[in-house]
Amino acid sequence: MPKDNQSTAQIVSVGPGPEDMVVDTISEKPRLLISCNSRRDGEAEYGEIYVYYPSDGTHKLLQRVNDPSDFLFNPHGIDLVMVKDTLILLVVNHEHAKHINSILRYQVTKDKMYFLGKIVNPLISSPNAVTGFENGTFLVSNDAKKAGNIWEPLLKLKRAQIVYWDYNKCSVASQKYCYSNGITNRNGKVYLASTLQNKVWQFDFENGKMINKAVVAKAKGGDNIRFDGDNLLVSCHLRFIDFLKHMKHPEHYSPTTVYSINPQTHKKEVVFFDFGKQISAGSTAVSYGSNLYVTGVFDAKMAIKKQ
Repeated sequence: MPKDNQSTAQIVSVGPGPEDMVVDTISEKPRLLISCNSRRDGEAEYGEIYVYYPSDGTHKLLQRVNDPSDFLFNPHGIDLVMVKDTLILLVVNHEHAKHINSILRYQVTKDKMYFLGKIVNPLISSPNAVTGFENGTFLVSNDAKKAGNIWEPLLKLKRAQIVYWDYNKCSVASQKYCYSNGITNRNGKVYLASTLQNKVWQFDFENGKMINKAVVAKAKGGDNIRFDGDNLLVSCHLRFIDFLKHMKHPEHYSPTTVYSINPQTHKKEVVFFDFGKQISAGSTAVSYGSNLYVTGVFDAKMAIKKQ
């Protein structure tokens, strides 16, 4: 664990449980879309896409339109992709009370997100992250073969699968992972992180399959992945036990590390580190302008670091 490079950051409030975020420079003035959901027992119910504007620090919520009447919105991983002339937000959604896991598709505009559909399939068993393609298809990273199965992470069983949706069906794109987590893609390559296998991989993506698996870097406790230019930003949980304790008790800090990883040279550099007092259990980092933005999975705040 880093000892002397504690980052200095500005802390701003956002919605509870800001697990994932993306940069939107298309809809209007540049903004961050943040997936917020109350994630601790006893917290008030909250599930929204929170919007933060880097230029002035203002914020709002995206209004959801046409959601089904019996629908529960509990967002987790998200991705934003332009499909033809439509900006699509993909949302991993957990309707815990109904034991339903799904991927939601929304059309995003300046102020609203219009419900387009809900994909439910047995292969989308315990979804954590999602990455979309320009043809409208997507990959889902499951963190377990069976949702809520504590033995898979405890015994480090490699049963999790990555699933491809092609409009007509779901199929297995890759498999045999333990707690597969962040996933993204660019130029025919897919990048995947595992929280418990402590690696970031690169794959070629062909005909719905992730092939030619190669290790890009070792990264302990890897969570979500975002691009920063040609590099990958990977948020990591260095102490998984502290992460689990922080989930139960906000005052128990969980260190946050963000690595910048070059997938070609495999160079890895720490670009953000916090022992947990500012941001605990950091799950996502994005870069925009001269700032790095980091959210933690449980607490209603975001760290902003000058780069």
